[in-house]
Amino acid sequence: MSKYRIVLKHEFMSTLKRKGFLITSLALPVLGLLSILVGMVVQNINAKPDTNEPLQIGYVDQVGVFSGYQEQPGVVLIPFADSQTAVDNMLSGELDEFLIIPADYINTGIIQRFTLKAEISPGGDTSYAISSFLTSNLLGGKVDADILSRVQNPFALINTVIDESGQPAPGQGGIPNYIVSYLFGILLLLAIFTASGYLLQGLSEEKENRIMEVLLSSVTTRELMTGKIVGLGLAGLIQVAFWLVCAWGLVKFATKTFGDILGALSIQADMIVVCLVFFILGYFLYSILMAAIGAITPNVRDGQQLSVIVTMSAAFPFYLMPFILNGGDNLLNKVLSLFPLTSPLTIIMRMGTGIPVWEIILAAILLSLTIWLFFGLAAKLFRVFLLMYGKTPSIKEIMHLIRQT
Repeated sequence: MSKYRIVLKHEFMSTLKRKGFLITSLALPVLGLLSILVGMVVQNINAKPDTNEPLQIGYVDQVGVFSGYQEQPGVVLIPFADSQTAVDNMLSGELDEFLIIPADYINTGIIQRFTLKAEISPGGDTSYAISSFLTSNLLGGKVDADILSRVQNPFALINTVIDESGQPAPGQGGIPNYIVSYLFGILLLLAIFTASGYLLQGLSEEKENRIMEVLLSSVTTRELMTGKIVGLGLAGLIQVAFWLVCAWGLVKFATKTFGDILGALSIQADMIVVCLVFFILGYFLYSILMAAIGAITPNVRDGQQLSVIVTMSAAFPFYLMPFILNGGDNLLNKVLSLFPLTSPLTIIMRMGTGIPVWEIILAAILLSLTIWLFFGLAAKLFRVFLLMYGKTPSIKEIMHLIRQT
């Protein structure tokens, strides 16, 4: 087995056995499950008792035209001659609530609602039942049944974004796609910095404890750096794959409770492919930068201080998320998509809202060229600074020694 593979295997296995890696991998699925369970509990607390009996709603008709269509889905509307009788019936438990339809309702559309607890408005099903009751009485027998049904359900809006050729664009946007892009961005960013953070920590500890001197007596700096980066990258991919499987299971589990939202979620194959490609490219870029920081810093503390620059650069698109998701194909999105340090996360977020294919391809090419350039630079830093101790060199010293090599 080559020395590069030995380093790769060691980093891969040691990362999988780290307590922090295992806790991070399990924490997100557990938090997701707890969130779903809490949502179920809250929904059950707020839900009305499931009794098979419809909601009893009284009404006082001061207009004099609302006398039919009193049985609606889940609701029965009961007429009363005056409001006092309706109040007495509600206080005795025979009514759940009651309405007063004023004499000027046709002109104002205002209806008074009386309940035993504070509510802003009726729930969705109750509101629809009241609306259906009113429209049915106003239009019943005067218009065709199909027209009456359309008045009660005037539209079901389907929005389609078209591209410059007039064809449906690949990214149609909408809340579900925003959610998918956001979750992918969070997962991939966590995976990238979990793995690359371990790389920085491991290099700094090995250098600080003088273990690096023993390692470099057996392997070259390029073999050491490549083995560490690839080994940690494989661990990161396994972590992402585990999260995606857990996310799929959680969505299936939560569909019954949050079906209105989760039922609209859809993850297309091209989104998965692009997200994984930019995860891999982004991981290698940030890992190389972390490796370079680990090579030039004398201890873990100094390395972590410098790594904040890389971390903030990679996470910068999150601070501009509203502009990215609503900006379409504007100049800001183009710059963030093509600039190597921000392109991984920006491309992932824009996959849910639509992004030209040429931008994805150009961003991948620029990111690959940057990785190749930084890898050569990091190899020089490894060769020059890995065994230097004492203090972090200045930028002038780094550039001078790189030119010499």
